[in-house]
Amino acid sequence: MSIPFPYRATLGICLALLTAGMAHAIRWPINPLGDTYQLGNSYGEYQNYGGAPYFHPGIDIMSPAGTPVYTVKSGYVKAVLTTAAELHWRVAIGDSAGEAECDGWLYAHLDLATIAVSEGEWVNEGAYLGTLVSWPVANFHHLHFVKIRNSGTIWNSDWEFIGNPLDELDANDDPDGPVFENAQGSQPFALCRNESSTYFPSGQPIAGDVDVICRVYDYMNHYLWRVAPYRIDYRIDGDSSLPWMTSFCFTGQLDYAANVDVVYRSDGTCPSYGDYDQRVYYFPVTNTDGDSVIEAGDRSRSWQTADFHNGTYMVYVRAFDRAGNVAIDSMPVTVTNNFALAGTVTCGDGNPDLRGAIVTLLADGQIDTTVAGGGFSFASVGGGTQPITVTRIGYETIDTVILMNQGRQLTVTLQPASFARGDCNGDGTINVGDAIYIVNYIFKGGPSPRPYAAGDCNSDGAINLGDAIYIVNYIFKGGPPPLAT
Repeated sequence: MSIPFPYRATLGICLALLTAGMAHAIRWPINPLGDTYQLGNSYGEYQNYGGAPYFHPGIDIMSPAGTPVYTVKSGYVKAVLTTAAELHWRVAIGDSAGEAECDGWLYAHLDLATIAVSEGEWVNEGAYLGTLVSWPVANFHHLHFVKIRNSGTIWNSDWEFIGNPLDELDANDDPDGPVFENAQGSQPFALCRNESSTYFPSGQPIAGDVDVICRVYDYMNHYLWRVAPYRIDYRIDGDSSLPWMTSFCFTGQLDYAANVDVVYRSDGTCPSYGDYDQRVYYFPVTNTDGDSVIEAGDRSRSWQTADFHNGTYMVYVRAFDRAGNVAIDSMPVTVTNNFALAGTVTCGDGNPDLRGAIVTLLADGQIDTTVAGGGFSFASVGGGTQPITVTRIGYETIDTVILMNQGRQLTVTLQPASFARGDCNGDGTINVGDAIYIVNYIFKGGPSPRPYAAGDCNSDGAINLGDAIYIVNYIFKGGPPPLAT
């Protein structure tokens, strides 16, 4: 499918990945139960309130202060605690009562005076836990809700964050797909050298290992608070191509403090923000090995343009929300890599004269002829796979393909083609021309026989005066033919 530049589209599709897990959905933890809920923050969203940036480890369900909160699943009260004074009281409900590790659900930002459960007791699904505390900033009254895991009869707040609640909650009507914004000037995407803040000027060619950065956000029924998409993929189409690769997916376990810079870029050109004043998200989509898991090693991943032929490519990025809406953006990018290529051609029959082999770069038609030592060189060769043909009269043609990179060396060995001894000039006949050719080679340093063994007219394993005499005797005196052993 060809998509013109710039392309903005929101498609109401639902992928199997995005609908997985709905068969055993849980109810939402606030009333009234319905089909539309508002989110103020999403799972994995970029957050920075003046310290170190981090992934938001949960979803924030927006609802007025005083809204009752109810359990989504039966279990044991494993924790009633605060992590930061009166605004951060929370309840954790685990699946089992004992010391063993188990899963559970966390309900945070409850009004202490209304909390109706105690640590250690059993509660049923739908049990009342308390009401939402009044949030003093930006009317951001909300329930922080997330799936967690811990061990112990009573839990401290050192639990793991193991799941995006949207993967298990009842479906939420969400009509709005993600929205792309230009990332660099009028460009949909910003392009920089891998793991750096050195950006390519807008509209200029790129080379080397490149990060592709998009800017995109989503809404979940609340149009004041932008949230992060659920998943992002990218694709490259052109002479060479990459299929759709998943950059990340905010599902499963989340280490909220680690590898934030793998998923989000924040520098002078692409400054991500996540606070009460600004919500801006820049995603280096090429920081991935395609498995959707956020890992430190993904930071060094990039679009390795040297593996692509020079030319113009279409780069596509698509962003999903958890409801299955998807938006796609694209832009053309021109790749211009130029590397030096050098090498040597040798002859498998021991020919010491290595001159005259022709090396041809088929992709762009560049030709070089080997010098006395068999050497050849090209000052400027494009990236990607480069088909090469090496020819020399009297020898088998070599066809090879190399993947270009800086300072590439190539050594080729040519084997003799079928030949007749005495046909020193390789023209298919044995006549006076061959006598002149071998005399010129032996006494004047002219070109060598083609192939080399063709000049061994007397078959003694060497090419010297004896061969010149032998072929002159054959041609002018009726002596034995050069094929004699």
